[in-house]
Amino acid sequence: MNFLQEIGTRIRMLRKQCGLSQDDLARLAGYTSRSSINKIEKGLVDLPQSKISLIASALGVSPTYILYGDK
Repeated sequence: MNFLQEIGTRIRMLRKQCGLSQDDLARLAGYTSRSSINKIEKGLVDLPQSKISLIASALGVSPTYILYGDK
């Protein structure tokens, strides 16, 4: 699993734990559609730092956790 896939897996896990749909997270992170979140969760796109911060805030974790988990 590559780095982007690891980030996507963490985001998916946290999103589900928070009870959010991809649409919900997209809206909270400033995306216009859930397809952006879907691509992130699959590890298909890189995330700008600003979006990492917004996603982390929506999921109640730090940007560092999004990037590296518990490491």
